[in-house]
Amino acid sequence: MKRLPSVFPGRRALRPIAATLAGALLLAACASESPVVSIGDTDLDRAAVLEWIEARGGIAAIDEPTVEAQTTAEVLDELVAYEALVDLLAEYGVVASDAEVEAARNRLLDAGFDEASPAMGRLPRWQAAFDAIDAGVAGARTAYAENAHLVAHELCTSHILVSTEGDAVDVMDLLEGGGDFAELALQLSQDPGSGSQGGDLGCVPTGAFIPVFERATLGAIAAGVSLVGPVPSQFGFHVIRIDEVSPTEPASFDELGAGAVNVLLGIASMTREVSLDSRFGTWDPVVGLVSPPAAPSED
Repeated sequence: MKRLPSVFPGRRALRPIAATLAGALLLAACASESPVVSIGDTDLDRAAVLEWIEARGGIAAIDEPTVEAQTTAEVLDELVAYEALVDLLAEYGVVASDAEVEAARNRLLDAGFDEASPAMGRLPRWQAAFDAIDAGVAGARTAYAENAHLVAHELCTSHILVSTEGDAVDVMDLLEGGGDFAELALQLSQDPGSGSQGGDLGCVPTGAFIPVFERATLGAIAAGVSLVGPVPSQFGFHVIRIDEVSPTEPASFDELGAGAVNVLLGIASMTREVSLDSRFGTWDPVVGLVSPPAAPSED
């Protein structure tokens, strides 16, 4: 059985979902409140989002006047990713039946998920989406085929790796002010291999880089921009330059194998329209991440 992935293209590595989903999760729409998060055709109101943050991030968001900004961003990254995937599949006619959702629910319970958690109202639908992709249903194949051009590239890039987001912002400012990328890489990059080469990473096929780096690079290509950052990863913060755009022949759906879920997660995040109330963060469609908010308030 496929478990819910904890790492996916373009997103931070999150805690294993089964270990932290312990709070309340109420995702029903509230007629008295406007949506604060919209992901394709899915709208979530403020109460729903705060409860998801509490459930997933372990923060008492309902009782506290503020929510820790970084955890908020990480938790909403995850919510956006899975809802975007469900929305993408629905566009191509893949909507889980009640029986399929119930079967997914039973598998999750057998795997140790807590039956009492209100989160189980949503997790089975996500699991059913993964199952449909694993089964290679027609709609999942079509969703990939019609969007494969977004991920079918040889990635020719350079980067500058620094320790903090602030340092990466400073690098971006220097570059936008006319700074020389190669010189800055030699002086500042904490990647000794590419730094000594002026940041050059050469040309590699998709799948060679860590997911968050690759998603940001593909997002920049799709947006027609050549410089993107800061891009967070387990190594620090990257400023990435796209040196050459080289489309390649897409792999077939069957060739993706077990990687099909992650590929479609990346496609979903590049093709869904996402908007957030500024109290909860800002969606960056190029990097494919939620930027941390100024802490949301209770008013």
